[in-house]
Amino acid sequence: MSLRSAKPSELFSRHPLFQGDASTGAIRRTDGARVAPFSGELLHALHVALIENSAEFAQDALYHSGYEWALQEMIQVNTRLQSKSTGSKLPIWQTETAVALELWWSGFADAGWGTCSFDFSAFAPDKGFMLAEVKNSALAAALVGAEQPMCHLYAGLFAGALSFRQRAERHAVELQCAALGHPSCVFLVGQGETIDRAEGWRQQGVATVEIVRQLR
Repeated sequence: MSLRSAKPSELFSRHPLFQGDASTGAIRRTDGARVAPFSGELLHALHVALIENSAEFAQDALYHSGYEWALQEMIQVNTRLQSKSTGSKLPIWQTETAVALELWWSGFADAGWGTCSFDFSAFAPDKGFMLAEVKNSALAAALVGAEQPMCHLYAGLFAGALSFRQRAERHAVELQCAALGHPSCVFLVGQGETIDRAEGWRQQGVATVEIVRQLR
């Protein structure tokens, strides 16, 4: 996980969500999951190394890493939802999508991956799409000056989270990226056909607002 604070010792002495174990050198969340601090320089070096090996491979590797990561995090969210002392203890599939995703993203926000807002205005349980807008993306900040959207890991995260929530495969594409100078990163998440159409328009230079208008 990316923890963009100054010194780990300072961060974990004050942060209620992370704990440092000096005897083993491990950093853990309060739920026991092990995490690691990533600097912007490390994120940049990772992307450069992957792209130099193969640009297409890099995109796929980052996207699928995000997808699988999201599935594991959503399992943890589901466990937390059912362990709450709220009487109903609803599983994630019976929880409002907005509630489930906002709870899921809160952990990423706390870890320094940026803030995220979700737009469900064109969303339906079995069709349609949603938009996710990320401000202060850790990857975009590390890759400023890129010539194309770079937050493939984030796209995989949103695809994995919605796939888990809907129990059906969903896909995602980044329509605009802060690494290119935009004020935020915007992702479209939905069925494969919808995402393919949006990606085609994006590659032709169609603006995000126009892509969304055409899809609606």
